[in-house]
Amino acid sequence: MAKRILVPVGDVRRAEAILPVVAAVARESGGTVRLLSVQPPPQTCFDNAARALPFYGYDVGVTLDVPRRVLTYGHAQEQRLESESLERLRRLDPLLDGVPVERAVRFGDVVEEITHEADAFDADLVVVTERPRRWWRPVLARIIDRVRARVGVPVLALSGGTR
Repeated sequence: MAKRILVPVGDVRRAEAILPVVAAVARESGGTVRLLSVQPPPQTCFDNAARALPFYGYDVGVTLDVPRRVLTYGHAQEQRLESESLERLRRLDPLLDGVPVERAVRFGDVVEEITHEADAFDADLVVVTERPRRWWRPVLARIIDRVRARVGVPVLALSGGTR
């Protein structure tokens, strides 16, 4: 039975569709569920390095080099994203009533981070949801298929759940 279940959460509505099934499996096996949120890596943002100043009376523009200013720091964005993601994951706790729940936030590529978290958590089962795709969308681009190919454990997939 699945004692350690990893559930990557991209969209809360799709997670709400699969979490009752996950909760039932975890209760029956006495397992633990880890909710995972994968975010894009934040970067420090700067303003423009040069400014165009008007030169009145003539139709020319003057460009003046001004030192770049930091608008947002990457580590501050990372802390904000992590706290917001953990709060979204906490809102899913009522759906897992009676099941031990852990939460994690990772930054980077979705498939790579799911794979790393499955290894770190020593997951027995990975439960993935994916939004509906158009019929012409290449199969190789689907996250579910890429996760299934990289993770060495069974993958339970809900594809095309709630929109």
